[in-house]
Amino acid sequence: MSEIQGGGGPTPITPREQRMYEQEYKDGAKLFQKALEQYRKSDSIFQKHEFEEVMDKALNVLNQAANELKAKTLVEQNVKIKQDYQSFMKDPTNLAGANQLQKDLDQAMKKV
Repeated sequence: MSEIQGGGGPTPITPREQRMYEQEYKDGAKLFQKALEQYRKSDSIFQKHEFEEVMDKALNVLNQAANELKAKTLVEQNVKIKQDYQSFMKDPTNLAGANQLQKDLDQAMKKV
């Protein structure tokens, strides 16, 4: 019985793909920041729900791009963002929580 074996591991991404994923990460972080800003300004529960969905999707983009880049620092930063986001959503009136989330997003964009 013979086995078919793979080439040894995942193929590295090309420089073009790397730039694409880096840009995707930055765009996701900017989108998250804009949605967070609008969420904080809105008085409408319906608008807040829409902005929350945008932030959820942007967080998914951040995670996917970091995984594709195989960037441990970005993956770790995303964990911080997710934790701060969850804390913020538990108490959106907490200014310190919102500021920490904003700070983590800023740091994430600097790491790309």
